[in-house]
Amino acid sequence: MELPFWGALAAVVLMDQLTKVLVRSSLALGQSRPVLGDLLKITYWENPGAAFGLLPGAIHFFVLTSVVSIAGSMFIYAKYRPFGLPGALALGLISGGALGNLIDRLLHGTVTDFINFKYFAPVFNLADSAIVLGAFLVAILILFFSRGCVKE
Repeated sequence: MELPFWGALAAVVLMDQLTKVLVRSSLALGQSRPVLGDLLKITYWENPGAAFGLLPGAIHFFVLTSVVSIAGSMFIYAKYRPFGLPGALALGLISGGALGNLIDRLLHGTVTDFINFKYFAPVFNLADSAIVLGAFLVAILILFFSRGCVKE
């Protein structure tokens, strides 16, 4: 059970950081390239705040919340191992996403975003996607399989 958690965490961090390096090295800030016409574009954007640009410049707050999120996910996984493989993957996705964005904040002071859907206003990145997917999976597991949370 160790591998799914750490594998998901590592895969998210590696893919997230690789895509951010590629975007920063191939596009100017604010520049877009269409992927699926106007529906999906790669748009280089630096976000100094949280999701949707909330609280710009509150880097210390975001560093702290990232560290708490990562530590909390690791603690829950290590102590309780909720929901077996799906729980390990969900917590690994959340931790990997939080760590990917934390690396950006510590190295650059902002988070590099680049995924831009026409009908979804904020630009986001793979780390954000992993956090949302992991949180959604945790919610599904709790709602429909809550007996898996009990340590036996």
